[in-house]
Amino acid sequence: MENFTVNINGVISKGSEAKISVFDRGFLYGDSVYEATRTFDQKPFRINQHVDRLFESALKISLIPTLSKEQICSEIEKTIQSSKLKNATLRIVLSRGTNSDLGLDPELSGPNNLVIFTKEIKANPSSWLTDGVSMTFYQKKSSVSGALPKTGNYQENLLAHKHAHDLGFYDSFMVNPEGYVTEGTTSNAWIIKDSVVYTPGLNCGVLEGLSRKTLFEMQEKKKLPLKIIEKNLTLGDFLSADECFITSTTRNLVPVTKINQTQIGSGKPGTQTLELLKLYLSFVQSL
Repeated sequence: MENFTVNINGVISKGSEAKISVFDRGFLYGDSVYEATRTFDQKPFRINQHVDRLFESALKISLIPTLSKEQICSEIEKTIQSSKLKNATLRIVLSRGTNSDLGLDPELSGPNNLVIFTKEIKANPSSWLTDGVSMTFYQKKSSVSGALPKTGNYQENLLAHKHAHDLGFYDSFMVNPEGYVTEGTTSNAWIIKDSVVYTPGLNCGVLEGLSRKTLFEMQEKKKLPLKIIEKNLTLGDFLSADECFITSTTRNLVPVTKINQTQIGSGKPGTQTLELLKLYLSFVQSL
């Protein structure tokens, strides 16, 4: 934990020294929202959009922020400067607060607790570009539709990730009760078929990732050679894809070359995926 710099309600400490009350509602009930991003040369990636989404997630679970967006951005900047890291991961957690007693009633909580973690970000393994990663499918139990809030209640994603690791895969593509693929456990999902990029629509129960939004923005600015279409996608769509990849702010674009026992395309990272990765990195580092 020594490699973490942690900001708890404005107090900076090393990860090994960071402490929060066991009565914090995020700990007790997963009653929190969070964002994960990264820095490029100490500049946080799309931080205003991440903080906006933090507040949107809070609204969806009726969590009333006791800090302003400006205050949170200020604490993020303070954490980045304290860490002295050029390229770092950032996690911003906003819990409803610390309870005065056990109980679900939000009236038991005090002001929000803001926790910001940062540590050095390591480059993606080179094997991701030469061999890609393998995925499996995980059947979701929940049937929430629409764009999801990013909350501390991550049990289903955790189980989906464990399911993949137990079977020897990198991660799971989660499948909603209607039979449509939604996303990875911490990523958005994409396929390429006949030189068209497809990704599940938000109506399927998908987190609107910032890397996802960036690719759509690149399309609007004519920075992409391929068209992107939102569409309800089945397991069969993924298994028969020419190429497949996942996106997240901290990992950028990661090629997927195998799903269950099915080889995707040539079984190696697709040329169109690698070109999208190159264009994406060039775009985000110029922001």
